[in-house]
Amino acid sequence: MSLPSDVQDRLTCVANLLARPDQLDGVRIRCCAELLRTAVERSVARACGAGNTDQPVHALLISLPSHVDADVAHDASQLWHALSRAIRHHGYELTPTVAELTGWHSDTASVAASLRPTLTLSGNIDLT
Repeated sequence: MSLPSDVQDRLTCVANLLARPDQLDGVRIRCCAELLRTAVERSVARACGAGNTDQPVHALLISLPSHVDADVAHDASQLWHALSRAIRHHGYELTPTVAELTGWHSDTASVAASLRPTLTLSGNIDLT
């Protein structure tokens, strides 16, 4: 199952940055976290049917369990919060490691795939 191009582009960009871990400085680490967080946000918005509205992400995360499995909604919420903390860390805090970014990259791909809408049919199909 393929991901939407905007989400896939962000995942690819982060993968390219993670391929050169010796070049990751504080700015690039925050960029990776921001790209991953926006990928999660866009996936959550699509799962909630919000499209490109200006609804706050917190509101979408609260309503997400009514659209997808509760475990997937919980994972998406936890991932979004972890990425938000990584983006806003203070100078006296430890910067996220490459291993953490790699894990978040994998988690983002997994959550985005889980949030993809599935085709469901309703009604009756007359085969006569």
